[in-house]
Order: sequence, then C-alpha cells, then structure tokens
Amino acid sequence: MKAETHLYEMVYQSMLTQFYNGTLRCGHSLPSQQELCRQYNIGITTIRKVMRMLEENGFIRTASGKRAVVCFNDKDQAYISTLLRRRESISDVCRGLEILMPSIYVAGARLYTAYDKLEASLPAAGRETDSYKPYIQINQFLTEFLIPLNNPVILDLRSDMEHYAWIPYLSVSDMAYPYTLTEGYACSFLLHVLSLARQKQDRALSDCLQQIYRGMGKHAADYLDMLKEKCPEVPEKDSYHWFSGKSRIPLYTVVARDLFKRTEMGEFDSRIYLPSVPQLMQEYGISKSTASNAIALLSDIGFVRILDKKGIVRRKGEPLPPVRLDEKKIIDHIIMFLDILQILAICSNRLSSAAFSSLSPSGKKEKAMLWSGYPEPGSTALIVQILLHFLKKQIPYPCLQNILDQFDDILIWGHYMDRVKTQTAESKALTREMRRLFSKLPDALLQNDEAVFTRIFSSIFIMLYQDSREQLLHGMPCTERFPAALL
Repeated sequence: MKAETHLYEMVYQSMLTQFYNGTLRCGHSLPSQQELCRQYNIGITTIRKVMRMLEENGFIRTASGKRAVVCFNDKDQAYISTLLRRRESISDVCRGLEILMPSIYVAGARLYTAYDKLEASLPAAGRETDSYKPYIQINQFLTEFLIPLNNPVILDLRSDMEHYAWIPYLSVSDMAYPYTLTEGYACSFLLHVLSLARQKQDRALSDCLQQIYRGMGKHAADYLDMLKEKCPEVPEKDSYHWFSGKSRIPLYTVVARDLFKRTEMGEFDSRIYLPSVPQLMQEYGISKSTASNAIALLSDIGFVRILDKKGIVRRKGEPLPPVRLDEKKIIDHIIMFLDILQILAICSNRLSSAAFSSLSPSGKKEKAMLWSGYPEPGSTALIVQILLHFLKKQIPYPCLQNILDQFDDILIWGHYMDRVKTQTAESKALTREMRRLFSKLPDALLQNDEAVFTRIFSSIFIMLYQDSREQLLHGMPCTERFPAALL
C-alpha cells in the first residue's frame, strides 16, 4: 500500500502535468496565489509550499510583488507524447463527467439566487478571441452554481476536471485547434444557461450541459487522434491518476475500510482475534500510527473491541466503547461523509442508469436473484453498501469507479452516527421505507424497467442524505460547514 500522500504533493503533481503537456509554457505567467487557491480549493499556506517546490526544482521563477513565470521548456514532441500517454484516460474522464457533472450543476442551480450578479459577470458579446479566456469565463460562471451546495468535494471534482482534461494547442500540429472559442459564443452560451437556470428548467439545463461534455469528449478524441500522427512512436499509457480526493481521506481510513470489508466477508471467521497492529503494519506496509488509528476508527464505530493485553475482536452487542480518535478529526470526516452522501443523492439517478445499461439480460436476472436472496437488510448502512458495490462493479468508466472507490472509503465514518442518532418513530419509519424500496429493485431488474430502477435507486440515497443531515444537525457542532439540503 502506498504511503499517505499530502495535499500539497497532489497539487504539485497537478501543476507538473500542466508543464509537461504544454498547458503552461515557458514565459507564461501563472495565476496569482489567490487565484490558484480558488482553482484548487486549498489554503494559501499549501499553495505557497507548492510554489517554493516548483521554484526549487526549476519550473518557475518568482519575484516579490509579481506573478511567478514559467521557466520550464521542452520540445513540442515531448508535449505531444505526454498528451498521448493520457489519451485513453482523458477520453474516459470526459465520458464519466458527462454522467456526473450536469446533475451537480443543476442541483446547485436550484439553490442559486444571485442571478443579476451572475449576469453582470458575463463576457462582452462583441469581443472575438481564440484565447483560453472564454474557457476560464465559462468555468468561473458554472462554478457559481456549485457554491450554494457548500460541498468542497464537488469543488475538488471540478478543479481536477479542469486541470486533467484540458488539452493545450500545440502549433507543431499544423491543424485547426478544435477548442477554439470566441467570447461572443461564450456569452451567448452562458446567457442560455442562465435563462434555463432562472426558469428552473432542470431537464433542459441538464441536456444542455450534457451536450457540452459530449462535445468536449469528441473534440478531445479527434484532436488527440491527429496528434498521434505526429508521434512516430506510440508512448506507453500513463497509470490512471485522475481524482485522488486531494488527499483529504487519511490512509488509516482506507486501511480500516478494507479490514472492515474483509471481516464482513468472513476472512477471519476461523480466528478469535483480528490482525494486530504489528500484523497490519507488515501486511499493509504502513506506520504504527496509521495502523493504530485504523483500529481506533473501527473501535469508535463499534465494529471491534480492543481487549487489553489480548487482542482485537469483533464487537457483538456490547455497549459502544469510549471514543479514541481526536474530536476534530471525527467532526471533519463526518462532514465529509455528508458531502459524499450529497453527491450520491444528486447523481445516483444517472449513475444507476449507466450501471443498469451496462448489464446484459442475463446479468440483470443474476443480480435480481442475488438481491432477492438477501435476508432483509437490518440497517440502511447495509443497503448503501450493496448499492454502492453495484455501482462500482457495473459503471463502465474507470474514472467513476475510482471516485466511487474513494467515496466508499469515506462512508465508513457514517457509522459514527450511531453515537448521535436517536431512534425516533420517524427514523424507524424511514428505515422501513428504505427496506421496502430496496425489495422492489429485483422486480425492476427482471422487468428491464430502467425508469423504475433508477427512480427507486435515487430515492434511497436522497432519503438517506436528508435524514442523515437532519439527524446530525441536532447532534454536532460546525453545522455551518454541512452541505446544503437539496430542493
């Protein structure tokens, strides 16, 4: 298992990608540090550390009171090779974002109210330019729709999308640049988007944004195909790195989640004790601190008991043990748990549609038989686990599988809700309703009814998010950091 990666390292690698693929060319000025903070959704301390690293390694030069200037330079052929190594993953990201992002923008637009301010920020319709500026204007405009959702994970997704999928123009290509835009076109497009948002025409707005992502993917594929003709040797593919969650998920969470799943699948049924801290250190290649925190997390959520001088065992009905992890860490990650649930509540309709469509008729029958054979789920957490596993297995795009894998890791923090959630009549009724809805999914699969399947799938995540948020509002501090309720 990899060592834990820090936030500044992820931003550093993202900027290196832009140097190596020719987006940031020698002599270009970088955005200001404040602009970089907004682009990457990070603090000034982190961006200053990144800038120092870039200067020390010869990629930029800085001067007091001025913007940093790129001093890295390479041959055009090297820029082409870098882009071609990411060719398949860029195409996959574009297809995956067509599923994910339009729903998120529409959900934010439902909450948005400052339309006059947004209209005043539109570019001048009469100006014509082939520069990168229209893309910046479109990104900044659409990002305004994301702000009301109050969800930093969504801003991370947007930031990573912008920096990973962008393809710069390389003059050596001797071909028309497919991303050429004018400010007049940008203004016309954004006025149309603004009109749809103001009138709450959700379906039309979603269709409009889907077309943009579909067009972006097609242009990217066509341009990279033409660049390939300029590269006599096809470079090896890069390993898949898109969206790493900006290192906001600690490594011990990943270890705890993996150990949780292994235990649930019966791997340790023949043993009295689960792996010890030294055993985890050796097996996962992690530090003592990381292994100890993973066990502390499993203890805090009531999954294991730590027996003094004996070992670690499954908890079986005993009272919840005292909390071991730092309170601030717990609060931060429970809020991130809500952030993830909000995204799943917004996107589960389209995600489940893509997963449903990827199943063959025999696959649908097999899945229906499997789900029908489950005993009635005893908790909403088990229902979510089943549905998320389905999405991860059936979604046909690696970028979305990668995102869902990381979401799965953070959802383990939701078990802390057992310490604050009260079993009211309403919450018990909600659990019964989610069980009832889950029981209808096999029939929808057998009848090949995608509309019913996706509606039920989406309803479960929406109900869970709204209930979890409402429960935590009454039992936690820092509620101003909670993601927004959905309309």
